[in-house]
Amino acid sequence: MELSVTAVSNASYPITIFTWPNILNPGNAQLRGQIRGFDRDTAEPMEMRTRCTKRGAYIFVLGGIDDDCFFTLEPGQPMKFNASFGVADGAALPGHRYLIDVQSGEQVDWWKKGRKEDVLNLPGQDRGACYADGQPIALSIDEPVEFKVLPLDN
Repeated sequence: MELSVTAVSNASYPITIFTWPNILNPGNAQLRGQIRGFDRDTAEPMEMRTRCTKRGAYIFVLGGIDDDCFFTLEPGQPMKFNASFGVADGAALPGHRYLIDVQSGEQVDWWKKGRKEDVLNLPGQDRGACYADGQPIALSIDEPVEFKVLPLDN
């Protein structure tokens, strides 16, 4: 299965966001326990695949090790973020309906006005990229996602 999250910026200018610690990195968010699942038929929580993720300091350098976590959102243009979606073995039962949602309080802590190539530090050049341009941006979810597990045909 695949999980997609779409972001749309309401700003009137491009902004670059860092997605590693939030739902806009859906694969990482699932591993960190930021996505919750519920069995709609039994009202029980669904066990998700999670693991402790540790890492060093964020690197705000164009082409650096965190480069793939920086994205520029253009005003009003949807951007889709995709990842594989998995639940713990045996957690999703054929024929059951499930609902997945994210924890409340999701936000983008780091963002900068401008495009990625213009705001990130260059190797050997400090542009002040490690400092966000403002307060965190709250993320709102339009609605939780419902899905049904179908039995495999033998």
